[in-house]
Parts: sequence; C-alpha cells; structure tokens
Amino acid sequence: MTSSPLADAPRPAAAAADVNDAIRRLMEQPADTRRAEEYVRLLSLWADTTPAWTTAA
Repeated sequence: MTSSPLADAPRPAAAAADVNDAIRRLMEQPADTRRAEEYVRLLSLWADTTPAWTTAA
C-alpha cells in the first residue's frame, strides 16, 4: 500500500511550532550578522507556515 503525498505532508501547525522553537533557540545566540540573517529566513518560513488570517506584528 502506498501513502498519499497529502498524508506525508507536514501539518502547518506542527511546522509553525518547529519554526517558533528555532526562533526561540536562535534568540539565545549572541547578536550578530549571521543571527540577523537567520532570523529573517525563519520569519519568512514562519509566514509560509501560518494561516493567512494571522495578522502581522
């Protein structure tokens, strides 16, 4: 039996929670250019994993 691609796709809520965890871990790091660049990347990823009805901060 083969699985459906939809069944294997990550759930958005779980993905958003993973991104939130990554952001929290990143904020524990010293502030520098690399952290700022990674923060921008994670925020973009977070926006892609949250529902469209979420309001921007």
